[in-house]
Amino acid sequence: MKEIKKKSLTNKEVADFLLFNPDFLSKNPEILNSIEVIHETGGAVSLIQRQVEMLRENYNSTTNNLLDLLSIAKANEEIFSQTKELILDLIEADSIVKIAERIEFTFEKQFNATKCRLVFFKEHKDIPKGRFKDAKQSHDNFGDKYNTQDIYCGPITEKQATFLFGKRTKIIECALVPLRSAEFPGLIAIGSNIEGKYNAEKDTLFLDFIAEVTNKLIEKSNR
Repeated sequence: MKEIKKKSLTNKEVADFLLFNPDFLSKNPEILNSIEVIHETGGAVSLIQRQVEMLRENYNSTTNNLLDLLSIAKANEEIFSQTKELILDLIEADSIVKIAERIEFTFEKQFNATKCRLVFFKEHKDIPKGRFKDAKQSHDNFGDKYNTQDIYCGPITEKQATFLFGKRTKIIECALVPLRSAEFPGLIAIGSNIEGKYNAEKDTLFLDFIAEVTNKLIEKSNR
C-alpha cells in the first residue's frame, strides 16, 4: 500500500487559518494551554502567560504616555495663565518704556529667563534708553539667526549674547521674537544660561501671540 506523505503547513497557512477562525482556540482550549512561546530571556512560557505580559507592557506604556500628556497639559496651563497676566499688565501700560519694563520683568521673573530685552532697530524718542540697536550692526552680529517673520530658538554665540544682553551674561540659548511694526521694528530677545531652555523643539505659539499684542500696544501708545 502506497504511503501518503503528510503535507506540513507553512507559518502563513497557520496564521491565515487562525485569522479566519478566531474562535478556534477558544473551542479547543487544550491546544491553547499547551502552546509555549520562547521568551526574550530564552526560556519558554505559556501563550497565556505571554499574553498577560504583553497586556502589562501595553498598560505601562499607555500609563507613561498619559502621564506625559498630563505633564504637558499642566505646563501649557501654567504658560497660558502667565501669558494672560502679562497681556493684562501690558494693556494698562501707557508708554513704550512701561511696555518694555513689564515684558522684561515678566520673562525674567515669571518665565524664568536669564535675561530679556526689547530691542528696536529704528531710533525714536519714546523707546527706552539703551534699547536701540543699529540695523546694520544687528544684521552683522546675529543676522544668521534672525529674520522679520520667524521666531528663532536655539544656541547663541558669546559675541551675539554680549551684543544683545550686555557683558557677563553667560547666555547660551535664546529666543528672538520679531516685532513686526513699520514704525517700531525690533524684537523681543529672551536669553537663558540653561541648555535646552530655548531649543528648536520648543513651541513658540505663545511668544508669537505676545509679540502681536506688543506690536499693537506700542503703535497705539504712540498715537
